[in-house]
Amino acid sequence: MRTAVIGLTVMFLFAAYLPAKTVNIEYILDASGSMLERLEGELKIDVAKRTLSELVDRLPRGSTEIELNVGLRVYGHRTIAGDTPEARCQDTALEIPIRGVEPEAIKSRVAAVNARGWTPIAYSLQQAKNDFPSGPGNDNVIILISDGKETCGGDPCAVARELHESGIAVKIHVVGFDIKADEREELECIARAAGGEYFEASGADELNRVLTEVQEQTLKKESSSVRIKLGGVGKLRFEAPGWLSRPPYRFRLESIADGKTVASGGGSLDELPLPPGTYRLVWDQTEHDHSDVVLSENIVINPGETTVFRLDSGINLVPAAWLNQPPRHWYLKDPAGETVLTVWGNWDPALAPAGTYELWYRQDEHGTNDVRLAENLVIEAGRVTEFEVNTGITLIGAPGARAPYEWVLKPKDPGQGEIRTRYFWGPVPCPPGVYSFSLRQTEHGHSLIELIPEFTIEPGGLVELEL
Repeated sequence: MRTAVIGLTVMFLFAAYLPAKTVNIEYILDASGSMLERLEGELKIDVAKRTLSELVDRLPRGSTEIELNVGLRVYGHRTIAGDTPEARCQDTALEIPIRGVEPEAIKSRVAAVNARGWTPIAYSLQQAKNDFPSGPGNDNVIILISDGKETCGGDPCAVARELHESGIAVKIHVVGFDIKADEREELECIARAAGGEYFEASGADELNRVLTEVQEQTLKKESSSVRIKLGGVGKLRFEAPGWLSRPPYRFRLESIADGKTVASGGGSLDELPLPPGTYRLVWDQTEHDHSDVVLSENIVINPGETTVFRLDSGINLVPAAWLNQPPRHWYLKDPAGETVLTVWGNWDPALAPAGTYELWYRQDEHGTNDVRLAENLVIEAGRVTEFEVNTGITLIGAPGARAPYEWVLKPKDPGQGEIRTRYFWGPVPCPPGVYSFSLRQTEHGHSLIELIPEFTIEPGGLVELEL
């Protein structure tokens, strides 16, 4: 702890004498219909998306003299043929605000972009004016990637000059991708008017090289190292109820965007820093007694905010007094028939997402089969749903007698499954209903004989059959 305190003190003292410079970069990506043309056998939009994703992966890491913020604006990706000209010429959106550095969020948005619209460069640059902070100490830079010129009648060169001469002093670097000769002049004018440079790339390799050069040139002017503000990071805090007796054995958070595990933990419920995004929470309460359970598909982490996830929805099986041993296992199935949670060998309450489930139960590993105890069990959000395991059947034999090879309960309700036991007296939990009872005394010497054509097992009762 002492070392950490000293390190932080040194950092802040150093920062006091060397004020940080802030670099704000906004990528503007052309997603107009012309980006659907093929280049070297690949759609131009796919080349640009891949290259941009690789570029953000190379954003610097470290901490000294530059505070870096990176955002993403896209144009031409939200309207289609048939939309009004006005809509198509205002088709631009700030997809990622210029706030901290969020590579995964940028890549996720880039991956979702479809090229389809027109090319409103001037309008996009006008809107970008509102994306940047103003004032001293801010280097504001646009990196524009386009494969063509303005198609909405605007004057992007004039807008670029206005941006550069405004209070936010934006500098614009332009990367022309597979540009035709008659389109180059306008893109060169944008860069020249906004104090930037024009670069040209005719293929995938050149686009990668040029964008890397532009990005490195932007960041090298003041320092070879960069301080990235953690303001773009969010936090996740768990709130556990009293009935959850211990921290989880393990859990993990998977990105909904690409399914990758972003964070994992176990043994504690400490607050977690996370990059912004939407996550799936997969929980395993104990090492051997619980399966993984997806507690949420929609945990949203926002930059600079703390998200609280309450571990308050679950299920508790309450055994009857006559159940003198825990189950071999029990599990929940969702309406699609997928098993969402399995618990082995205990009666402890278990975390489970709210929903409607089938509850399946097995008392003995070798002596009984899986039995559906409930068809529409509702687990309510924010509470532990209790299910009483208090209905069942048992055989009573002579003292010292060996349990029969097999006995079978056949329900009269065709929707219920049979209950089969082998070499086991019971008791066996089962759903209430009307059954027949058949018995097979030995495996090879006897057949299965129906002894009771019909009898009822009432809810909350234990039926004892004495042989």
